[in-house]
Amino acid sequence: MKSPDKTIRDIDRTLNERYSGRLERFGDDPRTLGWDTRASQQVRFALACREIDFDGKTVLDVGCGLADFRSYLSESGHDCSRYVGVDINPDLLIECQQKCPHDTFLTGNLLIDELPDAKADCGVMFGVLNFRFSNMDNLTFAKSMITAAFARVNQALVFDLLTVIRDETYPEEDFVYYYNPADILDFVFTLTPHVTLRHDYASIPQREMMFCLRKHAAT
Repeated sequence: MKSPDKTIRDIDRTLNERYSGRLERFGDDPRTLGWDTRASQQVRFALACREIDFDGKTVLDVGCGLADFRSYLSESGHDCSRYVGVDINPDLLIECQQKCPHDTFLTGNLLIDELPDAKADCGVMFGVLNFRFSNMDNLTFAKSMITAAFARVNQALVFDLLTVIRDETYPEEDFVYYYNPADILDFVFTLTPHVTLRHDYASIPQREMMFCLRKHAAT
């Protein structure tokens, strides 16, 4: 039987092959990361900015991809004090560093790498938990990633997921994983009582949900 670390390394290898190939094909484009359009990608970013005021905060972007959230913060006038992007794919991070030379980018996986600089006031994870695994239970993986990311922030973490309460106009896809909102709620309440769930926004193009976990009550 494989150790959990070995299984995660195998998953990382598969994902790296996927996204390096897509980077070679599409370049610095949302399609490289599996988003359909930049406009729908930015819907997620705008929702996150409604939950958290990033101005003057240090920001940890887990699974930062091509640092699109960093670009969104700058373009929309949200002036974070420091941005740290973490991703398992070094090819993507080369692009990030060229695009954002004054920011910090770290190659690694929060579950198995130390990454001592991967800490901040606030954290985000966009699309990190959507890929369906054949060699690991998705809910187990999601719980581990949420726990690891929440432990590295001082104030709040925002993450999104696909939901089992699907938009019937969009066909079900077998390479992504759909989560039961109740399962995630039950779990995150073991981490903090200060939880927000958004399940009311339009499909982009599938129906999604977004959670905000806070270390302290919102003010």
